[in-house]
Amino acid sequence: MKAIVVGQDYTFGHRREGNVDLLKRYADELGFEVIVADWIPSAITENGRISSTAIRELVQSGEVEKAARMLGRSYQIRGTVTRGRNRGGRLLGIPTANINLQDELCPKTGVYAVMVQYDGNHYPGVANIGYSPTFDDQLFTVEAHILDFNKDIYGQKIRVNFVKRLRDEVKFSGIPDLVTQIEQDIANARGILAPHLEARYRNPQ
Repeated sequence: MKAIVVGQDYTFGHRREGNVDLLKRYADELGFEVIVADWIPSAITENGRISSTAIRELVQSGEVEKAARMLGRSYQIRGTVTRGRNRGGRLLGIPTANINLQDELCPKTGVYAVMVQYDGNHYPGVANIGYSPTFDDQLFTVEAHILDFNKDIYGQKIRVNFVKRLRDEVKFSGIPDLVTQIEQDIANARGILAPHLEARYRNPQ
């Protein structure tokens, strides 16, 4: 390690007993640089500054738009696409990619407009996080329907960027009502994600 960048109140170790002063002493002994960053102001938080704690709280409460303003990008999770319960395409006519998460902080349950990264490309989508209450099997899943996409990506790694939370999970009276709502979610997501697609087209990465 050549350098470490930390905030002014950084702590580490057992019972968080290590601090910036101790880190600087280690730096003198072991020959690396300690860079103590200034606070970045933010009108979103109570203390007026950006912090990892504030970002985690926003993500866990589903406020992914506010989290993005602090991060400078959309909050992202990564994982491998696995076979699910074979309901999306078979029962609903809306195939989904079930995602086996790595060690990730998961946003609040609900439905989100997302941008999915796969194989160097970005695709619009709708993600559901939660327990699929209409089916009442109480299994927690993270799954994404990628719009206008028909590739077989089982076993592949994807990244899901959360742009906006659309709604809570809802228990519907049956599959037709659920499909109708998902179709509305897709329409809403298309409108929300259109500027993101245009930005990617202008500035490909």
